[in-house]
Amino acid sequence: MEKFELNDIKEIHVGDVPAAKKGIIDSLLGQDVHKDEIPFEHFSSYKKGHEIGSQVENLLKGDQSRDRH
Repeated sequence: MEKFELNDIKEIHVGDVPAAKKGIIDSLLGQDVHKDEIPFEHFSSYKKGHEIGSQVENLLKGDQSRDRH
């Protein structure tokens, strides 16, 4: 697995912050609960948020696996 650092997401610009937050939440939930609420013009922000959520989850999983060793 590629090494991921939290600093890697600092420079990601999401556009519409509320849509990105919903993307992060959906990503961490593992379900697209809020996806249908997002207006078309903010959908790219939702997708960026979803990506951030996935990266944060991977970071946390990596920390857990290091704690076990």
